[in-house]
Amino acid sequence: MKLTILLGALAALALAACAGAPSRRAESPTVGRLYHYLRTNADGSLPEDIYVYRASSTLVEVAKIVSRCANAAYVTAELDLERRQPRALVGGRIARDATQDTFAWLSYDAGQLHARVPSLGVDARTGVTHEPWIIYDFDLSELTALHAGAPAPRADFAFGVALIWPDGSSDNPLRDLGVANAAYEGEADGLARYRVSGALNGAISLDAHDGHVVEASFAEPNHLEYQNFRLRLQSVEDNAAAAWREIRTAHWRDCP
Repeated sequence: MKLTILLGALAALALAACAGAPSRRAESPTVGRLYHYLRTNADGSLPEDIYVYRASSTLVEVAKIVSRCANAAYVTAELDLERRQPRALVGGRIARDATQDTFAWLSYDAGQLHARVPSLGVDARTGVTHEPWIIYDFDLSELTALHAGAPAPRADFAFGVALIWPDGSSDNPLRDLGVANAAYEGEADGLARYRVSGALNGAISLDAHDGHVVEASFAEPNHLEYQNFRLRLQSVEDNAAAAWREIRTAHWRDCP
């Protein structure tokens, strides 16, 4: 039971960070934009809706929803725009009033990642050996947030990969998986395509003109219940503050 609660708590931190491409402008033209993704296994099983809302240049808000009237992650992330990675994340659930019911905190400083879930007695740290880094559990949301609004890089890049993997094999659920290398393969059908190897193995496609993630597939899962990883963009909406609030409000509407 405790492991199940821990899985939910740590998963609710729910974001992934940016990869190391050439620097972009500090003020993003995508503030107010809402991205809707679907995360599944490669075969389409275990679907979960991922909503990524760019609240400001330095703030991203994410909801992860399997079904209505059930616990759903609601995460906020503060971005380090200069280093192109997260500075801090606050995890929680969508509350019945559409606010964030917080209970987990993740911070990064000087090569150290620190996760705290006080209600479960979790206080864990790990070193991160490469910057910029991503937290793979969190579905590449910050990759989209930090690279949207400018053309995708036409070059190879690399990023560190951290993972929260609370399988009970260790008291510390944080892992540093090493470096993932994204090799640029060219542009086709409006997508910049990359082959990824190392810490992650598979492929990722970014919007060639606007930089956000369109699709990604990796052999490695990012949650215990999955066998592998696939993320696909469903829609993009500008000036979406009202739509973002409605997603959170509708989650508990008319529920028992």
